[in-house]
Amino acid sequence: MIFIIPIILGAAALVTAGVGVSAGANGVSKLQKAEKIGKSAEQRYKKANKSLEKKFQATQKFAEEYGQLQINVKINTIGRFIKFISRIDQRIGQRLGQNSSQSHQRFLEGFEGFSAEQFKEYKAEVLDAQSLAVGGLKVVGVASAASQGTLGLIGLFGTASTGTAISGLSGVAAWNATLAWLGGGSLAAGGGGMALGTVVLGGITVGPALMIGGFVLGGEGKKALTKAIEYAKEVDNKIAQLDKSKGFLGQVQRRIKELKYLVNSLNSRAIQSLTELESRANFNPHLEEDAAKFREVLLLIKASSEIMKLPILDDKGKLTKATENLQEKYRHLLEN
Repeated sequence: MIFIIPIILGAAALVTAGVGVSAGANGVSKLQKAEKIGKSAEQRYKKANKSLEKKFQATQKFAEEYGQLQINVKINTIGRFIKFISRIDQRIGQRLGQNSSQSHQRFLEGFEGFSAEQFKEYKAEVLDAQSLAVGGLKVVGVASAASQGTLGLIGLFGTASTGTAISGLSGVAAWNATLAWLGGGSLAAGGGGMALGTVVLGGITVGPALMIGGFVLGGEGKKALTKAIEYAKEVDNKIAQLDKSKGFLGQVQRRIKELKYLVNSLNSRAIQSLTELESRANFNPHLEEDAAKFREVLLLIKASSEIMKLPILDDKGKLTKATENLQEKYRHLLEN
């Protein structure tokens, strides 16, 4: 915003207008001070807004990387596990003279906590991830990694303030949901809504009352200074909002880092154990040693899958309780 101070009246004009020279000089001084206050406030705001924009972009990148990790885990690790089970199913079926469905059911029944339905669920996750990868889509969010096809930070949510899953939204609807989150949630939920979210992303809206330009010298100099001070106060309030949003984005980044580290760690253990499992040419689910190794891989896969399904933000734009202290919950899988 450009502050235009029309200093076009000379001393003669001031006299003609009935304004004394001293009053005019005082008015000029106040206008200059008003302009200085306005420019300083504007510069502070631009700096804060630019800082938030960088934080927003960085958080977006974190979400993209976490989403890509999920795609890789589903295709390369869970997919391998599914193929291993299918091979064992086929071998058992051939040996017992059963069809694949019968042998599959028989095999899975031997492992507590693992069912044919869960197997189908894992298989569906892999197929969804593969469809994204084969389709050449850029994975840019947690929900994309969960095969919902949404973008960026939108995917961190559970549901929108309307009750609709944000991961199922796209285009304008998804963007509006993100703006509402940045504004602290929907107006109905007591937040600032899209308007405040737009301010957070797009900058402060300067209305006519905040314009310093247009005031004349003399008696209006005081009014200009008053308006400039009011403007500076409003800018400071907006900057406080930006700083608050920036701080929250920092919390989101830390939560994504925690989940990414946990998924990476579980995946590394799963790959190692799965490789050992695959190396057993004569794998027999009835042998305790083989069954124990299978259960180990299963628990690691199950933990990874559970974590990747968790939304990081709830419908009010707050960090979810479900993603707190997950390292403690799965510590036993990483320490054994």
